[in-house]
Amino acid sequence: MLQLIGKHINNGLLVITILVVVIFSSISIFIPSLLNSIVPIEKILIEGNNRSSENEVRKIIDQYKDVGLINFPLEKSQENIEDIDWIKRISIKRLLPDTLKISIVENTPYAVFIEGPKKYLIDDEGEIITLINSFDKYSDLLTVTGSGGNLNISTLIKEININYPEILAKLNEVEFIENRRWNLILKQNIKIKLPEKKSLDQLEKLKQLDQEQKIFSSNIIEIDLREIGRATIKLPGGEQLKTGLDEV
Repeated sequence: MLQLIGKHINNGLLVITILVVVIFSSISIFIPSLLNSIVPIEKILIEGNNRSSENEVRKIIDQYKDVGLINFPLEKSQENIEDIDWIKRISIKRLLPDTLKISIVENTPYAVFIEGPKKYLIDDEGEIITLINSFDKYSDLLTVTGSGGNLNISTLIKEININYPEILAKLNEVEFIENRRWNLILKQNIKIKLPEKKSLDQLEKLKQLDQEQKIFSSNIIEIDLREIGRATIKLPGGEQLKTGLDEV
């Protein structure tokens, strides 16, 4: 008798377990679609897009719009939107009952990077913002040339800012030479050739040299700092003068 009762109990537990599994399976199937219909996305608010394309942002949002507000994939859509030109980063928020809010932070152009026939706007970290056809509108920006120049510009600017910040306002162009050193070209068309190593020391000594001898107010066309401890100054007629920076 006890065995028969136990058998019925076990059968009852099995039935209950099956029912629970079926119920939860049904819930997992129908609840998302139910939520989609109950909490649809009716409004998309976009702010901060002064230069980036609102249409491109909306196209990405529309790819996922059918999943509804609750199931909207925030991380995936954020990654896709941040690939759009001009956009540095964004945040996406669900606002009940039916709204998505996209807040955009755009890049600020720092320089024009020229690579072959192509011209790009880059930010102060060297990240490419967008391809441009002409930089007439951006003629006040620094020009960067040389393969890999955009990837190394932030380090150069930090070094100059530490050792010779006054020269930043005079910079017109920087050339990255053979992926190892820089030439600085000032607005008065003076070229400064920096060494591959110890460029920080040379910049500091150049600053002292200008303070003592006002070389940037003269008619020089080039200052070669590649020889550590020395500066070779070139004049318009081709004449060269050598100065010991260690003595400055």
